[in-house]
Amino acid sequence: MAYRHLTWLLVGALFLVVLPIQAQTTGKLTGLVLDGSNGEPLPGVNVVIDGTTQGGVTDIEGRYVVIGVRPGVYTLVASFVGFTTQRSEGVRVSVDLTTEVDFTLQEQVIEGEEVVVRAEAIRVRKDVTSSEARITAETIDRLPVQELGQILSVQAGVTERGGFHIRGGRSSEVIVMVDGVPVTDTYDGSTALQLENEGIQELQVISGTFNAEYGNAMSGVINVVTKEGRNDRFGGSVEAYTGTYLVQKGDADALLKGTRQDELTQGFPYDQVDVYSYLPFSPTHYNNLNASIEGPVLKDRVTLYANARYFANDGWLYGAHLYNIDGTGADSSLVPMNTWEKLSWQANLRIQLRNNIFVNLIGLGSNSEGNDLGGRYQYYRWAPFGVPQIYDQGIDLKLKYTHLINAKTFYTLNIATFEKSAERYRFADISDARYNDFTITPPDSVEISPGVWEQVNAGGNQFARGGVDLGRFNRKTRSYFVKGDFTSQISRFHLVKAGFEARLDQLQFEDYGIVPAISETGQVIEPFQPAVPAAESFAYRRFDDVSPITFSAYLQDKIEYESFIVNAGLRMDYFDARAEVPADPQDPNIFNPFKKINLYRDTNGDGVITEDEEGDGNRITHEERQAYWWTSSTPKLQFSPRLGVAYPVTEEGVIHFSWGHFLQIPTLNRLFENFGYKIPRQTGRYGPFGNPDLDAQRTVMYEVGLKQAIGTVVIKATAYNRDVRSWVSTSRLIETELPGVTYVVYANRDYANTRGFTLALSRAFENNYGFDVNYTYQVVEGSNSDPTEEFFAAGNQEEPRLALLPLGWDQRHKVAGSIFVGGQNWGASALMVWGSGFPYTPSFEEAALAGPDVQPEFPTHARRQPSTYQIDLDLYREFTIGPVRPRVFLHVFNLLDRRNALSVYGDTGLPGVTFSAPIQSADYGYFTRPNHYSEPRRIHAGIKVQF
Repeated sequence: MAYRHLTWLLVGALFLVVLPIQAQTTGKLTGLVLDGSNGEPLPGVNVVIDGTTQGGVTDIEGRYVVIGVRPGVYTLVASFVGFTTQRSEGVRVSVDLTTEVDFTLQEQVIEGEEVVVRAEAIRVRKDVTSSEARITAETIDRLPVQELGQILSVQAGVTERGGFHIRGGRSSEVIVMVDGVPVTDTYDGSTALQLENEGIQELQVISGTFNAEYGNAMSGVINVVTKEGRNDRFGGSVEAYTGTYLVQKGDADALLKGTRQDELTQGFPYDQVDVYSYLPFSPTHYNNLNASIEGPVLKDRVTLYANARYFANDGWLYGAHLYNIDGTGADSSLVPMNTWEKLSWQANLRIQLRNNIFVNLIGLGSNSEGNDLGGRYQYYRWAPFGVPQIYDQGIDLKLKYTHLINAKTFYTLNIATFEKSAERYRFADISDARYNDFTITPPDSVEISPGVWEQVNAGGNQFARGGVDLGRFNRKTRSYFVKGDFTSQISRFHLVKAGFEARLDQLQFEDYGIVPAISETGQVIEPFQPAVPAAESFAYRRFDDVSPITFSAYLQDKIEYESFIVNAGLRMDYFDARAEVPADPQDPNIFNPFKKINLYRDTNGDGVITEDEEGDGNRITHEERQAYWWTSSTPKLQFSPRLGVAYPVTEEGVIHFSWGHFLQIPTLNRLFENFGYKIPRQTGRYGPFGNPDLDAQRTVMYEVGLKQAIGTVVIKATAYNRDVRSWVSTSRLIETELPGVTYVVYANRDYANTRGFTLALSRAFENNYGFDVNYTYQVVEGSNSDPTEEFFAAGNQEEPRLALLPLGWDQRHKVAGSIFVGGQNWGASALMVWGSGFPYTPSFEEAALAGPDVQPEFPTHARRQPSTYQIDLDLYREFTIGPVRPRVFLHVFNLLDRRNALSVYGDTGLPGVTFSAPIQSADYGYFTRPNHYSEPRRIHAGIKVQF
């Protein structure tokens, strides 16, 4: 088996070297140069990109080609002896696309004469063979967005619920590329760092099928090209703003404190109260400072772009400080509970070694910290200082070497590393005296003030009267890359690309809950002393020797004729978890084996452990078991064909079709979660446990679309389908040696299907306005929304899913868009998203087991939440004061202060009312929950100074 995989790797490497790929960060320029006097082609004309060393010479047919051009807006200059030089301004180049610019040169009459023309905007790109959206730096500057997620939220085919889902895939199925290198965290599929809009040159969101150069993704690609420094002069910007939540003041402070219930209740507790009306008007509730600089460090040789941002928000979810962490009474003040702040930075140092050789040193990083509410907000609402903090850090460093061999051939080599670390704890020092056992063994009563005691109800539907979260989590992912890409225009019609990527991941992980310290006699030490669980216990999870490897290679040919364009490619992916799984599934716990043959030495070799062999002196040590306990996981090898075809049908109209096989290695948390298989001897179901032998998840995706320009408006319509197989779920129950002790591991068992239709209208900004609006109809069905869903359903005695049901992010209808109106020094923009309700599972009170009173049983996700909508607004006015351009602006998020439902109660389908809960025995306000609603209206004002 190993030799067979090695053979395939060698074949892939040979296939990579022989056939030349583009690094997903550049575009192509081409065109025809004619003699204005007779219309004949002009060979030998120099066509260069002004301000750069890139350019080409026309061939015998008068055609030129320049590849490897970074996205942006350029001026092309065509010159030839005896003819007037012609400049074409405003030429936009986009990633992976071809821009055609033709020239007609006239004979020179006056020496040195130049003709300047303005390039026409291309409304319909005829070489796009799948659905995508492209957002340039200029567009981002016009929109009312501060975060990358706001841009993604208005794209067709994208839904947002617990993360972004592209065309019905899980949020972990999207790959994020920055300057040609992936920055997706292999631990859980999240982005390893936080990208800032200010540093983006071009953003490409591919929601349809994507070319063979993109791998380890099943539903979409987010491709970001960051800015480089300019070479002509120094420039930059400084931006600062501050803001507040702007809601009508009401009685929600009483809701948080559980007071005035009779006064503020007519039916359901606090039903007359706006859940966010406790928010204060505070102009410094959240703050932002952003600065960037760019320019030549050494003229024509070294340029720099750098950007840094600090952002802090006190949040919108508050608690009432009624109890301290030790259970004593507090001051009843309102305390923000979802505070968050971050510091991010970006830098790109570009060094021109020779006219055709460049080196880029690129770095991106982010640090953030805040309260980790998770599902803890409700529990700690009266004791808010018990919530843990989370600290997140990401850094990405890369060296990019680019060699422009000639106008038609270039290659790049990337060497990169990124690191993502996350820690969660309440206090940094585990021995901190403020830790207590309040949440383990709550006291019968607490002294809320001197001599005044209050009973502690430890049952459900009660807020905590003290205590702190005892969980501690620490993990770090390091990834190392070598990535090479080679691109060559081997003929007029064929742009051939090939590339490879080798990757090594290293994962360190530790997760446990603090337990009471135990004395040498086995007694719990009093008073409480925090301790780490024993390494062999089920409560302690740790691994630090995980280092899977990935190798991929791809080959692609872009065939461009006047009548059709084809993108055809093939991708190879090889993955080796380099990990071990238990050799005997019936006895997986190496720390505490179930079988006697694994506890004691078989001294007489008869295969049976007798009573005389069951002595403590005859026990097998952990080290001895290591020698035979495990078996190696098997490497995985897959090939993925991709095909896209575009047919221009009119001067500004094109039909496209695309199809492909796409796969993704499961994230590392599915491979190594609860690693060690520390299954207790007590009867029960345990897991899910990681499975390093998981196969790749696979999808077959295809789409057909039409794009047509009518005047200045472009219409796009696309229909698509995705079939997902080998989706990660959990295995059937695995029986162990001990009766009643079972467990599950992750397995490739689930299936899902997405089918949908998108319709979009857009108008590029010109004559003072532009807009982009889209509609998505989509059906997302599958067996389980979350890989662990079936395991927990079985624990609740639910039947296995035998039919496809709506997944948790199945939003059938969505309308989204943006509009911008503005002039040379002013602008107003709005962003709007409306979505039909997400599914939820109805629930009812338990009734009689038989007879007419039995409540109906509804399948999972059988009902729909209320629909949601939101409008954001941005206004700005810019001034010119010498070389400085100050801009003042006002931004309003959730302009109409809409209370969109994020969660609902199963019996009513509403976020604020339930009739099946035991309200009378619950704490006042327990079932009126601000966290069931989206973020309220916030407004900020600021200034941006550009120079």
